[in-house]
Amino acid sequence: MRGLDTNVILRYLLRDNEEQWQLADQYINNALDTTETCFINNIVLCEVVWVLRSGYKLSRSELIDTVEKLLRTNIFVFENQEAAWWAVQQMKRGGADFSDYLILKVNQQMKCVETASFDAKLQGVEGIRLL
Repeated sequence: MRGLDTNVILRYLLRDNEEQWQLADQYINNALDTTETCFINNIVLCEVVWVLRSGYKLSRSELIDTVEKLLRTNIFVFENQEAAWWAVQQMKRGGADFSDYLILKVNQQMKCVETASFDAKLQGVEGIRLL
């Protein structure tokens, strides 16, 4: 298995720098050719979403589509695919960010009784305690 950093995934997805896109594409396809997978951890996944939203101004629906495509791709392995899928589904219903939902789900998986937050966008989400 090969680990990927945020910038490699972004170049692969966006193709906004041809030279770097070619290197990222070659690296990922080389893994595929050798039947290896590429690992995307939770921090990298959150950074990808954040950069796409803040830097590239993708809409919420475009972000959801992008993350769903990544999660469906068999070349990528995720630190916590179940939590990532859950976070995407919550994004479809609520107004909070992907990372907020991912944090909540991981905390629930770790048996936290609640997750404290100041983020008003999480108002009414089960498991959240707004301070």
